[in-house]
Amino acid sequence: MIDDILIETVLKKKHWAFTIFYNEIVDHFFSYLKSNFYLTDFEINDIISHTFVKIWNKMDWFDQEKWNFVSWCWVILRNTTKDYFKKRKDFWFSDFEWTDEDNTKTTLEEKIPDNENILEDLNTDYQFENIQKAMKDFKSIDREILYLRFTEQKSLNEIVAITWLSLVNVRVKLHRILNKLKENLKNK
Repeated sequence: MIDDILIETVLKKKHWAFTIFYNEIVDHFFSYLKSNFYLTDFEINDIISHTFVKIWNKMDWFDQEKWNFVSWCWVILRNTTKDYFKKRKDFWFSDFEWTDEDNTKTTLEEKIPDNENILEDLNTDYQFENIQKAMKDFKSIDREILYLRFTEQKSLNEIVAITWLSLVNVRVKLHRILNKLKENLKNK
């Protein structure tokens, strides 16, 4: 939890406080984008950097009467992500090969780890893949609510502030999403 004194100092546009705030929240932003969207680390870092520039530039218009500062930052992240996807052009690739920084080509087989825990890693990946498949037909807002509630451990009121949905709507959606997820996992 980010304390109020830090937020007050950030709002006074103190660079050192903004750096501390950034360090407190950046991992949460990163994991949110990583788990909800099919983005590379480079793309995620690009979105996050744009988000923090917007936060810094818009702080003068932040209204403490209407918003919780952290929720306001989450809304800016969501909007920046939406803007990114509007501008993004999809591309196709023909094989699982890429060029490393030293201009050597690497194949997928070369990237597979060579350790004793490979079966355990594959089992974890398989379970995660099953959950992703079970959520495949979920609306993006439903996936987002699940992420905010269970990965970020946000309260219902924080989810309301981030998503702009009503508290009743968030509760009902969460209940329905969980039931649908249980049903989908049962049928896998």
